[in-house]
Amino acid sequence: MPAVGLDRESVVGAALDIAAEGGFAAMSMRVLAERLSVTPMAIYRYVENRESLNRIVADEAGKLIRPRLDPAAPWHRNAREWARAQRSGLRRFPGLAAWLTANGPAGEQAYRLLDDLARSMLKAGFDDEATARACAMIMSWVFSRVSVEDAADARARQAVPSRARAFVSGLSSLDTARYPAASRIGSRFFTLSMDTIFESGLDAVLAGCLRRAEEAAETPENGSAPAEHR
Repeated sequence: MPAVGLDRESVVGAALDIAAEGGFAAMSMRVLAERLSVTPMAIYRYVENRESLNRIVADEAGKLIRPRLDPAAPWHRNAREWARAQRSGLRRFPGLAAWLTANGPAGEQAYRLLDDLARSMLKAGFDDEATARACAMIMSWVFSRVSVEDAADARARQAVPSRARAFVSGLSSLDTARYPAASRIGSRFFTLSMDTIFESGLDAVLAGCLRRAEEAAETPENGSAPAEHR
């Protein structure tokens, strides 16, 4: 007999809370049961196993990612908004980006988010190949950066000594003749903010996507690049 007040919605909601508070890896059937004050067996009435729980929660987290896309805006503006929204949404659940990278799409929300990203590129005149490559590069950048950021936050919470600080401190004794470039930019390199790195990388990715689309459009069979690409 189901526990009083327990249903799929309450199970998934509690799992989302756990993932947001302690990270995606903190979820388990036992922890979820404790949160809901039920036995683990009661959870299995609504979720088949841990793998199923991970996928359900990942897909539910995807529902919360809602980029503010403007149909009249240039493709790159919408792509930037998509990337920022995706990053923000993934960061709400530490470890989710790494889990999705390792395990692949979790459910229907992956289709919606891909559709959101690809639609303005196709509208701008990108061919299918250029659109697929651009989407893959933007997603790869977002997911890899969020994974790095999550890992850095985890080290900070665990009070793990910062290797970046040790590196910067070591610059004072570095042989500048042997490592002139490293000694020149080292302090800047290891003190860049997460936001600066994310936006700079995104600039580079979007510029590369644009150039790839232009090269494809300039082939003899396609003629000159459409104005929307420029």
